[in-house]
Amino acid sequence: MATKRKAGSTAGSDRVPEKIRTSPAHHSFIYKIGILRRLLDRYSGPALTQQSGLTLAEWRVLTNLYSSSPTTSRQLCLRLRTDKAEVSRACAGLIKRGYASRRIDPHDRRSALIVITPRGERLHDTIVPLRQALQKELEAPLSKAEVAELHRTLDTLMQYVAGLIGDGATANAPMTDNRQGTRKRPPRRRAGEQASGQRGKPHSARA
Repeated sequence: MATKRKAGSTAGSDRVPEKIRTSPAHHSFIYKIGILRRLLDRYSGPALTQQSGLTLAEWRVLTNLYSSSPTTSRQLCLRLRTDKAEVSRACAGLIKRGYASRRIDPHDRRSALIVITPRGERLHDTIVPLRQALQKELEAPLSKAEVAELHRTLDTLMQYVAGLIGDGATANAPMTDNRQGTRKRPPRRRAGEQASGQRGKPHSARA
């Protein structure tokens, strides 16, 4: 004999929590930046693929090859803060389509160097204005001062966290202006740092 369901009860799969709570973790910038990263990838990834045929991982590797080439897969992993498998797949895709090439490192024949090709540079220069237009679109709710402050804050956090985990990739990698796509040289060390033989602390973001 079937039992009657009590009034107001619901099936287990349809049960609604009696109390909606917000986790304190959701107020942290770590959580918010992680969510924002996923949203940006979902929003910008399809457009990039349609415009260039590249995945986001391939595009990020290509921009790093444009800034510093030749380089090794290990250095790309350090700059992109990603795993070797993702970088290897991205490099393979770029090499297959002629945007990059691989050659033996003359100083260490066990290591391979990844080099951007002229075709890869042309693709980079074609896509940068499109990505800048997308960034301008995303900056719409912010004032110019807020955009500048956002860049300063992100630069500061990246430098600080890289220092905490002992990663010198940020300080050593060529600097790129996110808004203009132009290459910039790393800041010079202060007098006496090189003579001491000790590596200085990571530079703070430029004001």
